[in-house]
Amino acid sequence: MEIPYTVKPRPDTGLYNGKLGIWLFLASEVMLFGALFSSYVLLRVGAEPGTWSMGLMNITVGAGNTMVLIASSMFVVLAWAELKQGNLSGPWLKPRNWGYTNWKWLTIACAVLFLAVKWSYEWPQKFKHYDIWLNDAAVLHDSFKKGYHETASHSSDKGTKGVSVKEYVEGFYTTRYFKEPSDGSDGSKAKFKDAWDSGTLALSGHINGYEEAMIDVQVGQWDANSKPGVTRDEAKAAVIAAGGDAKQALDGVGLVFPKLDYDKAKRMEYLLKQAGFKVNLSVADYEKVEAHPWFWRTPRVNEDIGGQPRVRSIVLGLDHSHIQDEAGNEVHQEIEIETRHISRLSAYEPKHSTFFGIYYTITGLHAAHVFGGIIVMLYNMLPIGLAMWHKDRERFTNRIETFGLFWHFVDLVWIFLFPILYIL
Repeated sequence: MEIPYTVKPRPDTGLYNGKLGIWLFLASEVMLFGALFSSYVLLRVGAEPGTWSMGLMNITVGAGNTMVLIASSMFVVLAWAELKQGNLSGPWLKPRNWGYTNWKWLTIACAVLFLAVKWSYEWPQKFKHYDIWLNDAAVLHDSFKKGYHETASHSSDKGTKGVSVKEYVEGFYTTRYFKEPSDGSDGSKAKFKDAWDSGTLALSGHINGYEEAMIDVQVGQWDANSKPGVTRDEAKAAVIAAGGDAKQALDGVGLVFPKLDYDKAKRMEYLLKQAGFKVNLSVADYEKVEAHPWFWRTPRVNEDIGGQPRVRSIVLGLDHSHIQDEAGNEVHQEIEIETRHISRLSAYEPKHSTFFGIYYTITGLHAAHVFGGIIVMLYNMLPIGLAMWHKDRERFTNRIETFGLFWHFVDLVWIFLFPILYIL
């Protein structure tokens, strides 16, 4: 059976089936993204002054990705135009006669570059960037003083003594939440004073190191009744698998697995408890780790191990603190924070705030559309997709045209996303 109107336009709409279908699909996409954009605008407009983060996006990266997508829209049109002229492929060294395939590969390259920047650079940078709230205003003020004293004292461009730490902190607080200084009860100055006095400001930066517990796993008496069905031989095998002396454990002498890292200690605790042993964990010492951890949350630094914290302290490289190291390189000032003072810690992930929840929802959905577009473009470049060209050239050309409409929509969505998320 031959499907009508795959090439010729329908008499009722003036469009062939594929083009009519893509316009109906794009109408549903407008409603989907329109709802998300509306939600963002309403939540931002309705947010209390001083609660909506701004200026956290890298405008240069966003602008670069915008240019990449605009270029890809141009390339997909050129690919379609080549098909209309009957040019499927051409030599790479002669751009005027490139043909469909070369322009299409450039479109795919732009799409892949966009996702690579988004998924391998931009998002991971945020997953390692933290806001840290403290439970004591005095400790917060002392942390600000240690972290920003040198930067604030050299912040003037006129050779003066600079500004106080409080004034310096107010400057980037205002930029983040208000864009510019403002008076009044809901203005930046009043909101900053309230946050400073109450100690509700957050320290922002990257965790460059931390002290994590080395744990002793103490194996207590084996209780055959605590885990019905577990035999003595099975308990013995569990201890041996853990690398311990089964006789010592079963005799209740007091087997200890010393100074294990957290993951090994917790796995061992689980296995031994499943075998019927009583297990106690205690902190033997702390190990200094130089790393930039991802996705840390408050329960990690507040977790109790036998009365001691899992993480004793962290080293935070503060944003907006620009100093020079011994080699003359500009670095961020580091401060050490004891975790007992931390009330909340969060990376720039969806859970961080309403802004980031919406940011990852919209940009994630957009990225999924880009990824889907890459799959469709690759299909049209494979022999199974190009077979349609050799069978029915006009129908294949129309197929590329309908995809082009989808791709223009994806690019248009980003053109709206860039200013509202990165600039405003």
